[in-house]
Amino acid sequence: MDLAFELGPEAATVAEISARVDISPRTFFNYYPTKEDAFVGLHEGLPSDDELDVLRSGTSDDLIGDILTLMLGVFTPSDETLLEQRRALMAQHPQLLQRQWARMIGVEQRIAGAVADRMRTGGTFTALSEIDDAARALVVTCNAVLRLSIRKIIEGHTSAADIRPQVDEALHTLREVLRTLP
Repeated sequence: MDLAFELGPEAATVAEISARVDISPRTFFNYYPTKEDAFVGLHEGLPSDDELDVLRSGTSDDLIGDILTLMLGVFTPSDETLLEQRRALMAQHPQLLQRQWARMIGVEQRIAGAVADRMRTGGTFTALSEIDDAARALVVTCNAVLRLSIRKIIEGHTSAADIRPQVDEALHTLREVLRTLP
C-alpha cells in the first residue's frame, strides 16, 4: 500500500512491491493475479471451493444468512486501517474502482452458482422458472446489504469489529421493506 501511495498504482511494480514485503514476485502472483488486485484487496479464487461447497450443502435453513456470512468473509477486511487505506487509495486513483467492481462481479457469479445449486437441490424453489436468475438476485441483494453495512464503517458510524450487527440490522430493514411492498 505504501508504494501505491508513494509512486501511484501505475508506477509501482510487482518487483518493488514484492521486495518491500520480502517475497518473490512468483509468490505475489500466487495470491494476486495483478498488482491492482493487491491494492484493492481482492484475492483470486475467493471464495474458496470449500466455502462454496459449504454454502451449496445448505447447513442451515437461512439461505440469505448463509450467503451474507460467506460474503462477509470475502469482502470485509479485519483490519480497519487497511480498509481506510484502500478507500483513500481508490479515492485518489478512481481507476482502481473499475478493478474492484470487476472482481466483485466475479465473486458474485461464483457465489450465485453455488446458491443456484442449493436452490435446485433444496426443493423449496422448484416453482421458480429461472433459478439461476433468482440466485443472482439473492446474491446481488445480499451484496447491497453488505455494502450498506460497510458504508457505515467507512463513514465512521461503527468499527469493522461490529460489522455483523450492522449486517443484521440492514437485513432486518430489507426484510421490513419487502414485507411492506405491494
